[in-house]
Amino acid sequence: MNKFKKWQNGFLLILALIAGLSVGLLIKQALTVHETEGPDLAALETASLDLSEEEARYQILKAQNEELENRKKVLLNRFGDNEDLAGVLDEFHENALLAGMSGVEGRGIILSLDDKINYDPLTDPIESIIHDSTINYVLNLLWAGGARAVAFNGIRLTAVSEISCVGPTILCYGVRQMPPYVIEAIGPVEDLEAVLYTDSYLAHLTQNKIGVRLTVQKSETVRLPSFSQTHDYLPYINWLREP
Repeated sequence: MNKFKKWQNGFLLILALIAGLSVGLLIKQALTVHETEGPDLAALETASLDLSEEEARYQILKAQNEELENRKKVLLNRFGDNEDLAGVLDEFHENALLAGMSGVEGRGIILSLDDKINYDPLTDPIESIIHDSTINYVLNLLWAGGARAVAFNGIRLTAVSEISCVGPTILCYGVRQMPPYVIEAIGPVEDLEAVLYTDSYLAHLTQNKIGVRLTVQKSETVRLPSFSQTHDYLPYINWLREP
């Protein structure tokens, strides 16, 4: 009888241990699930907020698009009622000309700038190579001299012109340029030549000690491309996401 009771107590003890282990495992699994659900729940909430913001932006853009469509309809109706459509087109072409969005030709000059021959960075001054500041200086001279349209290495310059320097390379609208640098300008030839030949800084650059090479040629027909042939205005305009 005592042996049976001892066996029974031992069996109950084993059952209690098994039950305790089972409860512990269940608690551990519950905690693990809670921990893994935490980041997922936070990510879900963040995604929900982002979705709400995008939906709000979509509604704003939708309203703007509807407004633009209404404006377009009004303009088209005006064109339909306007017998002098040629006048509107003439104004459009004039604005395109002023903005550099149409190709042009006329009398002007072709200017070339190049680094000093056999430039040695150890002995020659830094001014012996062409920098973006040199190009911008010459461009400002040409505009001041009456230039009406200008191109740099075949790229039409406009009000959003962007010429910068990265190491030994000059960038124009982000496009790498290499010497010789050619500037074409349409305008009063004599005035353009005068501002170049009488400028003291250019005289300084072209002396033998500095050695910058500068040539200027007259031309009865200088043809310049439109800005739209090589570039687009959109990267230079900040689009507003809200009205």
